Amino acid sequence: MRFEIRTLVLVTAACAVSSTALAARPFTEEFASGATRPGSIAILPVEATIVRAKVAETQGLVDESVVYGELFAEQLESHMTGKAYTVQIVDPVRINADPKLQEYVVDANRAYDEMMSGYRPKKLRRRELNAGDSTRLLADYLGVDAIAFATLNMTITPAGKAIVSALIGGATSGTNAMMGLVSGSTGTPEAVLCGVNFVPPGDLTDAQMQAEVVQVGERTANGLPP
Repeated sequence: MRFEIRTLVLVTAACAVSSTALAARPFTEEFASGATRPGSIAILPVEATIVRAKVAETQGLVDESVVYGELFAEQLESHMTGKAYTVQIVDPVRINADPKLQEYVVDANRAYDEMMSGYRPKKLRRRELNAGDSTRLLADYLGVDAIAFATLNMTITPAGKAIVSALIGGATSGTNAMMGLVSGSTGTPEAVLCGVNFVPPGDLTDAQMQAEVVQVGERTANGLPP
């Protein structure tokens, strides 16, 4: 039990802010009331990291990160569409085929990362954060009301490695995700949602990993009001 609690705490801390803070106030007052809630949203390629922690080393899996990042974006799209949002996924193929779009996406991602480096829930509520012109230009180019920036992190830890990690610290099993919705008209983040899922120690099959992504996608989107 002590090991499982320690693992869950570490996984939860991997989110940019605590899930408790996000659950309390994950969006602005105006978004909650519906005044600034977007009708249409574009989901950018998910920044996904899949790591398999071995007993001797930790291995980052690039191909799996792409596959499960795409699956996570599809889950967000499905849940958001079910809440009456009009959603489009902006995938890498589309971006690479359009130099102008590629430029806008790169600039918007950079601006978003810089903005979120200083993120605090109270700054979201006070509307003190802004991603600048790059997000507004991208939203206008795509014809949407808001841009969704998402991250997905999954760590799979074999039982032997998990025991060592519990004793001395290190990679532990878990999945966490975050999605920020930024207004296309103001560049202001209106919502920051987080999903966390505990993953028992041990290797996972592809089907089990897909189930993890589906579950954390649902948990991330659940906080979004219809």
